Amino acid sequence: GAYNPETGEINWDCPCIAGMVKPPCGDSFKAAFSCFVYSEAEPKGYDCVDAFRAMQSCFKEYPEIYGEE
Repeated sequence: GAYNPETGEINWDCPCIAGMVKPPCGDSFKAAFSCFVYSEAEPKGYDCVDAFRAMQSCFKEYPEIYGEE
């Protein structure tokens, strides 16, 4: 998977997220994904809403790259 709970590291090279980490929105995806992975909020990821909004708005600007994700 993309996250290794034993090491606490995210594998950005994982094929499961390969399409998301490429430019132009890769940085906003990484910010949102890592925020969620390390989130201790209840519910999990609640503190990452702004990061996910930024990522989704970027994806919408480039539908030819990210499709309908």
